[in-house]
Amino acid sequence: MPASKVLVVGSGAIGLRTSLELLRKKVSVILRSPRSPIDTSVCSQGAGGLWMPFHCDDPRTDRWAKETLDELYPIGKDDSKSLVELVPTLALHRNNHGPTTLDFTRNDYASGTGGASQLPAWSTDARLQFQHMTTEMLYWQNYINRLKIPPEQDILAAGYSYAWLFNPPIVDCPKMLETMLKEVESKGADVNVETGMEYESLEEIVDDAKSLGCDAVVNCTGLGARKLCNDQEMVGARGILLQYDRQDCVRTEDIAFREDGKDTNIMVEEGPWGSEEMPCYMITRGNTVVVGGSYLEGDTEQDIRDHERLRLLENARLMGIDTEKSSPVGEWTGFRPFRPTSRLEVDAKFSNEDMQIVHSYGYGGSGWTVYVGAAKEAARLLLES
Repeated sequence: MPASKVLVVGSGAIGLRTSLELLRKKVSVILRSPRSPIDTSVCSQGAGGLWMPFHCDDPRTDRWAKETLDELYPIGKDDSKSLVELVPTLALHRNNHGPTTLDFTRNDYASGTGGASQLPAWSTDARLQFQHMTTEMLYWQNYINRLKIPPEQDILAAGYSYAWLFNPPIVDCPKMLETMLKEVESKGADVNVETGMEYESLEEIVDDAKSLGCDAVVNCTGLGARKLCNDQEMVGARGILLQYDRQDCVRTEDIAFREDGKDTNIMVEEGPWGSEEMPCYMITRGNTVVVGGSYLEGDTEQDIRDHERLRLLENARLMGIDTEKSSPVGEWTGFRPFRPTSRLEVDAKFSNEDMQIVHSYGYGGSGWTVYVGAAKEAARLLLES
């Protein structure tokens, strides 16, 4: 029987968007979490907000990501909005990942011909204007594109011979969380996202849901699901960031076209600048430029270590920030909810009770990339049963 009143537990990007999806389908929602999504310690709050599947290996990721892109892209195209921005994004690589843009047409991407299988499936979406090119092609194009990117000689000296260039949405995470929370409240949901109390077990959640008159629960507790569900596959993947004020962030003198250049996100996960565990990146979102980072599974340190801060400052310099003239205005440590496969499913354990439970957690570094698609699927599971 389709759910009629749902307790959503967790108010990050996944929990808020799931609540909205249910409310838009005329389902009553009660939203609970121990901390407000506006709290700076919340993982969704400090995230970079870049739309790009990242450390989320679930085979459903591309579908969820597309549904999210369908929602975010029109917002980013509307200049009157400030929640989402379309920002040129550059990913640097040492090795070739298939034929470059000049070697085959967009139809080859879509058909899978021409060796394009080495490129990510999401790159075929025409809205992203994805290009795979040599470094020389990148800088040849930059006479027109006028991107704020490191000098060609620095990139070539580091061994980065190839690049991906695309235009994804970037979510202003704090502002989007606040906007979603206000919409949830305006649609009549019973909201308490500052309870200060964490549930100790699924059974406790079910008991609370029954006392509130609910016939369903959506568990969007992220890393908290490790304890709630005794899910040993869940692990925190620690991320660290320095935050710069976007308006006052001075770029180095040798940044190409610095006077009228476009802010550009830069991603590197290969040496010498970065690695999978220690990526080097810069993302501009809202009023902030964030520089990262790390992806350290099982690392529980709450603060940025001194040697990590030095590395982040070096990353900022490599990305073209003048670290002599610009200082960080903040720093952030968060723990991505990583799981080998995301858990988005009905809990069969409770199938014989008068209560449905859907779990929605474990999206790794792709929370803002899949949050709309994940919310839609959770709603489908509840309403089509």
